[in-house]
Amino acid sequence: MNTEHATAPLDDPFMASAPGSAVVDLLTARDQAPIDALRRGLEQHRQTLVDYCTLALQPRLSAADEARLSAILDQAVDDPLLSFWLDEADGWVGEHLNLMPADVLRQQQHRLQRTLGHTWVDTLWNDLQHRTKALQAYLKRVGVYSGAIDGIMGPTTQRAIESLKTAYPDGLPLGYL
Repeated sequence: MNTEHATAPLDDPFMASAPGSAVVDLLTARDQAPIDALRRGLEQHRQTLVDYCTLALQPRLSAADEARLSAILDQAVDDPLLSFWLDEADGWVGEHLNLMPADVLRQQQHRLQRTLGHTWVDTLWNDLQHRTKALQAYLKRVGVYSGAIDGIMGPTTQRAIESLKTAYPDGLPLGYL
């Protein structure tokens, strides 16, 4: 970043507080906040977001401005709600300044959705395998399963579950957990 003095200070009335300014319109769009928690987060981080947008739109930053921007980004690492709003602000600024064509943005969103979908499926699959292994170990301790503890809910595991239900119709032996 260039460390020359920023051309618009943080207290610039147009950027920070003028009714109808782009930043203020973004930060006061109450009807567009779908969840109360997001609205509270917006209220909680309003000044930080105004500072961030003001700094991010500057062609050059002073050393003090660089330090403030760095502090905001550091804060966002530990605050997911602030991170969300900073991402929203970046998207809004990019859209309104035509920094990213809409088709490129849609492609990135689609890739993100696929990645999140795969991550969710992978997490679910790993959890299911872990739980199936725990179940198989339990069935083995109870004495109704002799197969491998492999996390696969195959026919041997399913038969062992039925055997357990038959062997203990009044309840499962908890002492083996």
